[in-house]
Amino acid sequence: MDLVRHLRLFVAVAEHRHFGRAAASLSMAQPPLSQGVQRLERHLGQRLFDRDARRVALTAPGSALLPAARQLLADADALVESSRRWSERRCVRLGLAADLDTLAGPVLAHLVGTGIDVEPVLTGSTELVGRLRDGDLDVVLVRHPVALDGLLTGDVITVSAAVVPDHDDLPLVLPPRSHHPAAHDQVVDALLRLGRLAPVHEIASAQERSVRVEAGLASGLRPTQEQDVQDGSADMVPLRYRAAVPVISEQRPDLDHAAVVSALYEALR
Repeated sequence: MDLVRHLRLFVAVAEHRHFGRAAASLSMAQPPLSQGVQRLERHLGQRLFDRDARRVALTAPGSALLPAARQLLADADALVESSRRWSERRCVRLGLAADLDTLAGPVLAHLVGTGIDVEPVLTGSTELVGRLRDGDLDVVLVRHPVALDGLLTGDVITVSAAVVPDHDDLPLVLPPRSHHPAAHDQVVDALLRLGRLAPVHEIASAQERSVRVEAGLASGLRPTQEQDVQDGSADMVPLRYRAAVPVISEQRPDLDHAAVVSALYEALR
């Protein structure tokens, strides 16, 4: 016997005090409901209702059973809801500025370590903002400055980037200016202030930039967390980042956007 199902039939009749109305509330025909109640009575060995042509009334055993039945059904419904949450992975569609480079892995590892399941996208900031506005992403971490009007934003956080290898005669490889025009221009200006006059080569592929740097064909910017910076070991360029999320009315109700943003900033500090 499906005890939960039969108790649901019993509670419906007890609440409506009418078999027809109880059946309608359960979107079923009356005969199967009546038969189900009778099976429950036989299973428990108790008459649960007094019935006549004019009314349906709970017996003493029925009155005693009702609160326990309601609690059992509430617990069963809660268990089903919990099981859905177990199977539903609230995956955060997270956009990261591609020039995080070597920090992207540690940032994602920090989020996963705090229990945040992520589906990452690494690309230029301009594209990330567009995808956030279109509803394709939940949270983005982009280079600053970039146009974020109409979105909720976090504080600007600065990450130091080392020029590696530190050779003035090597060209510098950077993501394309189209990824984040204003931020790109700030980086170039910072390099000029450092006296670096070598040409800048714009390369979209992070893998290609890395290969050129590792082969000694170019220098690159390597974002570095504060504890990894050795004073005077290389020229340092500030890279500014900012998190953004949709306005509250457009946020996913099953996702704590603020917690994700907080974890992002923790990972970068």
